[in-house]
Amino acid sequence: MAARLYELHREASSDEGYLELWPGDRELFGVLGFAQEHAHRLKGEAYRAAAVLRMQLAEWLRLAADPFQLSAIDDARASGTSWRELALKLRYLDRLGEPNAGSAMNLRKRLYVAVNGQPGDRRQPQVADLIDRRAMEARLAEARFIKSGETRYAELDAAARTLLKHYAAGEIRSDPDDDGFWLEQLAEVVDDRRDASERANLVVYVRGVIRETSAYARRSEQPPATTDQARQALEAATALVDPSG
Repeated sequence: MAARLYELHREASSDEGYLELWPGDRELFGVLGFAQEHAHRLKGEAYRAAAVLRMQLAEWLRLAADPFQLSAIDDARASGTSWRELALKLRYLDRLGEPNAGSAMNLRKRLYVAVNGQPGDRRQPQVADLIDRRAMEARLAEARFIKSGETRYAELDAAARTLLKHYAAGEIRSDPDDDGFWLEQLAEVVDDRRDASERANLVVYVRGVIRETSAYARRSEQPPATTDQARQALEAATALVDPSG
């Protein structure tokens, strides 16, 4: 699409000097901005064709950004950011001007569907190709993830149960103003690991709990654990899910 836009401008314009500022076919966002800024230089069919290409390119860029925004939301949540704060940053406000946490949650759901959709969900060939590539990469990553999860499941399961015990005893601090998403999820799934994929996913919830706990400790300037046993449990779980520290 970028190359075709360039050709339309090159073929239609008698003054090609401005094309020296062309961002390059790989700088797609820059190409979109350039093509829009100089759209007035085209006439008739060239103008129409370029407008359609700009529309397609904008849609492609929007869809291509979805996995990055989804990943950013999940990372923000895992590091202790509340849905309310995400809604505020996204300017999702209700009629009273208060952050609408539900809108942020719905965005995450929409992004998840968009990123994990099937090629048939999109009519544009380039978008179907993008989803195909995502699916292939996801399958390979999932296979590696499951293999890794199976080798450490017994240790991780024990670590998860120990963490829950210390949380229940009040020996690991949690933010009273947060919704406790990761802790609730861990408590729900720890006894429901039927197959290899589900067992591998346990690491996601343990990591989320640890990140949420660490984030609150930094914000509150307090140690995350109130007893040596709880501190050791956190350190052991951290070593399992994040060996690099």
